[in-house]
Amino acid sequence: MNLTSLDDNLRMYTKSELRYKAGFQSNFWEKLPVSYYNDKPVYLFNSTGSLSDSIHKLSVKKQSRFSPCPLHTHTWVEINYMYSGSCPQTINDQNYILKEGQVILIDTDTPHSTQALGDNDIMISILIDKDYLNTNFFNRMSKDSILSQFFINAIAHNTNHNNYILFHSNHSRRIPIFFKELLCEFFDPSLNSNDMINSLFNLILSELINVYENDMEKQNIKLSNKISIIAILRYLEGNFKTCTLDSTAAFFNMNPNYLTTLLKQQTGMSYKELVQYQRLKYAEKLLANTQLPITEIANNIGYENISFFYRKFKQAYGCLPKEYRKKHTSY
Repeated sequence: MNLTSLDDNLRMYTKSELRYKAGFQSNFWEKLPVSYYNDKPVYLFNSTGSLSDSIHKLSVKKQSRFSPCPLHTHTWVEINYMYSGSCPQTINDQNYILKEGQVILIDTDTPHSTQALGDNDIMISILIDKDYLNTNFFNRMSKDSILSQFFINAIAHNTNHNNYILFHSNHSRRIPIFFKELLCEFFDPSLNSNDMINSLFNLILSELINVYENDMEKQNIKLSNKISIIAILRYLEGNFKTCTLDSTAAFFNMNPNYLTTLLKQQTGMSYKELVQYQRLKYAEKLLANTQLPITEIANNIGYENISFFYRKFKQAYGCLPKEYRKKHTSY
């Protein structure tokens, strides 16, 4: 399938769309159990249903036009991509208009609804079992970066589930390319379709991390002196070997206590935890890819107390550095 055929395929009316356009009203929602959110009825999808037979519990669908989608929740993660046009959405009582090229990630059990789409409004939904994200993407995703881990925590480890992230990806060069290739592969599978879809999905999420960082830097998390949390995390990534709380606070002209509170609020980790995380990830890389003595590695990443390094490494990885090297060495 080429891109022209893909566009024709997406804009072609489905049988359901023809019925909706003619005024048909489905009773599908009436068959679902109902709960209430802020005194409003919410339809409940209690299982992934059709996802159970999908490729690694990942499914791609085009949202039907000409019919609204009432307030509902489900047990899978949903990623909506606006291929064309726009879509008014309500999520947790917040109103948004998803614009062409933008992506929104909606966590499990999050109440949301959409208004009826028009002729030019093409919205693509990727439905993902949450286990797929944890076992597939997060295992492949580089965790050397505090920023990457920050994103992972944002969508994987929050416990209240009333979560969503709007990505201003309409200026991304890669997002439309990756989505179009994924859709071509999904609608017209090749011999290696499973691997292609998994790889393209990982590329989409990796690019969304770039968009997410830019969103935060430009719009979402601004300090009073115009320094963003992203700038602080990048500083820690580049200076974790030698920086201290006082030196980091001084660099950004902040009170150390305020810096600690800010980091805890925005990342869920303390200053010490963030620095230690980055140090141990670097130690992990050196253990697997070099023959440097373990003592030298510990000193290299800022640990003068070798016993302390051993204890922290075992807490993080469940084994001592020597054992880790034996299991993961690449030379």
